[in-house]
Amino acid sequence: MSRDLRACALVALVFGLAAAGCGGQPKAHVRGTVTLDGKPVPEGIIQFFPTGATGQSAAAPIKDGVYELDASVGEMKVTFSANEVIGKQKMYDTPDSPTVDVVRQLIPARYNTASELKVTLKDGPNEGVNFELTSDKKK
Repeated sequence: MSRDLRACALVALVFGLAAAGCGGQPKAHVRGTVTLDGKPVPEGIIQFFPTGATGQSAAAPIKDGVYELDASVGEMKVTFSANEVIGKQKMYDTPDSPTVDVVRQLIPARYNTASELKVTLKDGPNEGVNFELTSDKKK
Protein backbone atom coordinates (compact mmCIF):
# COMPACT_ATOMS: atom_id res chain seq x y z
CA MET A 1 0.00 0.00 0.00
CA SER A 2 1.44 3.39 -0.96
CA ARG A 3 2.22 6.05 1.62
CA ASP A 4 -0.55 8.31 0.24
CA LEU A 5 -3.11 5.52 0.43
CA ARG A 6 -2.05 4.75 4.02
CA ALA A 7 -2.53 8.42 4.90
CA CYS A 8 -5.99 8.35 3.32
CA ALA A 9 -6.83 5.18 5.25
CA LEU A 10 -5.79 6.91 8.49
CA VAL A 11 -8.08 9.84 7.66
CA ALA A 12 -10.88 7.36 6.98
CA LEU A 13 -10.28 5.68 10.35
CA VAL A 14 -10.40 9.01 12.17
CA PHE A 15 -13.64 9.97 10.39
CA GLY A 16 -15.08 6.55 11.19
CA LEU A 17 -14.15 6.75 14.87
CA ALA A 18 -15.56 10.27 15.12
CA ALA A 19 -18.85 9.14 13.59
CA ALA A 20 -19.00 6.06 15.82
CA GLY A 21 -18.55 8.18 18.95
CA CYS A 22 -21.78 10.13 18.43
CA GLY A 23 -24.37 8.18 20.37
CA GLY A 24 -28.10 8.68 20.13
CA GLN A 25 -28.10 9.82 16.50
CA PRO A 26 -29.73 7.65 13.83
CA LYS A 27 -27.14 5.86 11.72
CA ALA A 28 -27.12 4.63 8.18
CA HIS A 29 -25.19 1.44 7.48
CA VAL A 30 -24.03 1.93 3.90
CA ARG A 31 -22.63 -0.68 1.54
CA GLY A 32 -21.98 -0.44 -2.16
CA THR A 33 -19.57 -0.52 -5.05
CA VAL A 34 -17.41 2.05 -6.85
CA THR A 35 -16.43 1.55 -10.48
CA LEU A 36 -14.42 3.70 -12.86
CA ASP A 37 -15.25 3.16 -16.53
CA GLY A 38 -17.02 -0.07 -15.63
CA LYS A 39 -14.11 -1.57 -13.65
CA PRO A 40 -13.96 -1.84 -9.84
CA VAL A 41 -11.72 0.78 -8.20
CA PRO A 42 -8.88 -1.40 -6.81
CA GLU A 43 -8.04 0.68 -3.70
CA GLY A 44 -9.15 4.09 -2.57
CA ILE A 45 -11.21 6.14 -0.15
CA ILE A 46 -14.87 7.18 -0.24
CA GLN A 47 -15.98 10.09 1.94
CA PHE A 48 -19.44 11.31 2.91
CA PHE A 49 -19.96 14.92 4.06
CA PRO A 50 -23.30 16.20 5.37
CA THR A 51 -24.78 18.94 3.18
CA GLY A 52 -26.82 20.39 6.04
CA ALA A 53 -25.98 21.75 9.46
CA THR A 54 -26.22 18.38 11.21
CA GLY A 55 -24.49 15.05 10.85
CA GLN A 56 -20.96 13.73 10.87
CA SER A 57 -18.51 13.14 8.05
CA ALA A 58 -17.65 9.51 7.41
CA ALA A 59 -15.10 7.71 5.28
CA ALA A 60 -14.15 4.17 4.39
CA PRO A 61 -11.60 2.35 2.30
CA ILE A 62 -12.57 1.04 -1.10
CA LYS A 63 -11.13 -2.42 -1.78
CA ASP A 64 -11.74 -4.22 -5.08
CA GLY A 65 -14.59 -1.80 -5.76
CA VAL A 66 -16.46 -2.46 -2.50
CA TYR A 67 -16.92 -0.18 0.52
CA GLU A 68 -18.92 -0.34 3.75
CA LEU A 69 -19.39 2.21 6.55
CA ASP A 70 -21.71 3.75 9.10
CA ALA A 71 -22.72 7.35 8.40
CA SER A 72 -25.14 10.00 9.51
CA VAL A 73 -28.65 10.00 8.10
CA GLY A 74 -29.56 12.67 5.55
CA GLU A 75 -28.21 14.19 2.36
CA MET A 76 -24.46 13.68 1.92
CA LYS A 77 -21.90 14.97 -0.57
CA VAL A 78 -19.73 12.07 -1.76
CA THR A 79 -16.04 12.30 -2.76
CA PHE A 80 -13.55 9.69 -3.93
CA SER A 81 -9.78 9.35 -3.96
CA ALA A 82 -7.61 6.59 -5.44
CA ASN A 83 -3.99 6.71 -6.49
CA GLU A 84 -2.19 4.58 -9.02
CA VAL A 85 1.56 4.07 -9.15
CA ILE A 86 3.01 5.35 -12.42
CA GLY A 87 6.73 5.01 -11.66
CA LYS A 88 9.53 5.38 -9.13
CA GLN A 89 11.86 8.24 -8.32
CA LYS A 90 14.80 8.83 -6.03
CA MET A 91 14.08 10.63 -2.80
CA TYR A 92 17.43 12.47 -2.98
CA ASP A 93 19.89 13.34 -5.71
CA THR A 94 22.48 10.85 -4.49
CA PRO A 95 23.61 7.51 -5.96
CA ASP A 96 22.40 5.46 -2.97
CA SER A 97 19.10 7.30 -2.50
CA PRO A 98 16.05 5.18 -1.70
CA THR A 99 13.21 5.34 -4.20
CA VAL A 100 9.56 6.20 -3.68
CA ASP A 101 6.48 5.57 -5.75
CA VAL A 102 5.35 8.27 -8.14
CA VAL A 103 1.56 8.31 -8.04
CA ARG A 104 -1.25 10.08 -9.81
CA GLN A 105 -4.88 10.45 -8.88
CA LEU A 106 -6.87 7.74 -10.65
CA ILE A 107 -10.25 9.37 -9.97
CA PRO A 108 -11.05 12.48 -12.07
CA ALA A 109 -11.10 15.82 -10.21
CA ARG A 110 -14.87 16.20 -10.65
CA TYR A 111 -15.30 13.35 -8.13
CA ASN A 112 -12.74 14.66 -5.58
CA THR A 113 -13.17 17.76 -3.43
CA ALA A 114 -15.10 19.49 -6.24
CA SER A 115 -17.58 16.62 -6.36
CA GLU A 116 -21.25 17.48 -6.73
CA LEU A 117 -22.37 13.88 -6.23
CA LYS A 118 -24.96 13.58 -3.49
CA VAL A 119 -26.86 10.73 -1.91
CA THR A 120 -29.58 10.68 0.73
CA LEU A 121 -29.04 8.06 3.43
CA LYS A 122 -31.85 6.65 5.55
CA ASP A 123 -31.74 5.19 9.05
CA GLY A 124 -30.68 1.54 9.05
CA PRO A 125 -29.35 -0.52 6.11
CA ASN A 126 -28.55 1.28 2.87
CA GLU A 127 -27.55 -1.53 0.51
CA GLY A 128 -26.51 -1.02 -3.09
CA VAL A 129 -25.36 2.58 -2.81
CA ASN A 130 -23.25 2.20 -5.95
CA PHE A 131 -21.25 4.79 -7.85
CA GLU A 132 -20.39 4.36 -11.54
CA LEU A 133 -17.69 6.96 -12.22
CA THR A 134 -16.32 7.79 -15.65
CA SER A 135 -12.86 9.04 -16.54
CA ASP A 136 -11.96 12.19 -18.41
CA LYS A 137 -10.48 10.13 -21.26
CA LYS A 138 -11.85 10.83 -24.71
CA LYS A 139 -13.44 7.72 -26.18
